[in-house]
Amino acid sequence: MERIPNPELDRLILDHLAEKYKIKQPREGIHLSTLVYCLTRSFFDTRGAVEPTDEEVMLFSLGLGLQDVLTPAGAETPVYELDGIMFSPDFVLRIQSEQYCELKTTRMSLKRAKEALPETWIEYIMGGCYMRQVNTYELSGLYMMGNYAPPFPQIYSETLRFTDEELLLNWDHIIQRRDDYLDCLAKNTPPTPYVYCKDWECNYCRHKMTCQVLTQFEQRNHSDEPSSG
Repeated sequence: MERIPNPELDRLILDHLAEKYKIKQPREGIHLSTLVYCLTRSFFDTRGAVEPTDEEVMLFSLGLGLQDVLTPAGAETPVYELDGIMFSPDFVLRIQSEQYCELKTTRMSLKRAKEALPETWIEYIMGGCYMRQVNTYELSGLYMMGNYAPPFPQIYSETLRFTDEELLLNWDHIIQRRDDYLDCLAKNTPPTPYVYCKDWECNYCRHKMTCQVLTQFEQRNHSDEPSSG
């Protein structure tokens, strides 16, 4: 048997996924996820300066594709807006009352998730709760690593409940980030790198090199300034 690499087929599949899920098209408006995740990246994404990498296309497609498969029949996918911010839960169930649901596909183990959920998940879900004036939200995680050896995917759903104070504090934080982001858009100046993100967000970001160059440029400008006195 002879095995011959076929990069042309790779490209065909990747391009199909990018088109199917509109991964390379900048989103219009300001979404809740725009403000929860790195603002610098959100700014560059609106400019379309650098296209998503093949790795990003695969990761996004995996999450979106499994979301399509896992979403129950009859679920709704509305879009809401408050204070100029758009929010689209993965799906909404209307059985006895409205249930807002989020689906996450992750390589995190279920054991680790039970110890602590990612801050960005919590901030996003709390933002959605505030926008819909509810205190509970449903989270279903597809944990690709499971808890077993060898790893086996495992689904685990839970109801998250928040206090009014938690939701208000989180919304105040989101509004501050919205105002900072709008100011940067108006000035056409990217948010300062490494200020509006979690540390881990830089690891595989396609704008990583851009942020490094901007930071070096800023440091060089400061070093060239005449000292006072």
